[in-house]
Amino acid sequence: MEQYNVGGMSCAACSARVEKAVSRLDGVTSCSVSLLTNSMGVEGSASPEAVISAVENAGYTASLKGTRLSQNENKADSLRDAESPKILKRLIASLCFLSVLMYFSMGHGMLGLPLPPLFNGNPVATGMAQLLLAAAVMVINQKFFISGFKGLIRRAPNMDTLVALGSGTAFVYSTSALFMMTAAVQNGDAQAAHGIFHNLYFES
Repeated sequence: MEQYNVGGMSCAACSARVEKAVSRLDGVTSCSVSLLTNSMGVEGSASPEAVISAVENAGYTASLKGTRLSQNENKADSLRDAESPKILKRLIASLCFLSVLMYFSMGHGMLGLPLPPLFNGNPVATGMAQLLLAAAVMVINQKFFISGFKGLIRRAPNMDTLVALGSGTAFVYSTSALFMMTAAVQNGDAQAAHGIFHNLYFES
């Protein structure tokens, strides 16, 4: 059985889609995909190139595991979770920016917590800070957006597609509202700017 690393899977539907795509290949007698370890085992006469191509056409990435490892080493490698440490790093980095973003949006907007002097009474500066913080979180988690929109283009949406569409829509809407708020401030309409400020949803 050939062992493969599979990337880009985020839910059971993803692993099922990969398994179905590979099982359709001529020469494949058995295919099993593990979402937990992001790995796949394939039995049959299909070439590794054909297997990898089928996975990529399904919207994911694949690579053949080393063939010189002993049987015990292959077993240990198949059980190793290579994605969790990367996800943990992204989670910690995201929380650092998200905690500040939540303070600016929910903490100040809903709980009335004080803002630094630079942002106090300045809705445009506060909105810009939220935009930059949200953009940082999106860059850190760009993998979800790339995977999500690739799945949408291939007409094979997954959980990443849901995240990408929801967060992306909130970001675009809030950015548009920020431009409208800036225009209101420039026109001296403080009341309108204050009203638009409460329509920013960068934390979403």
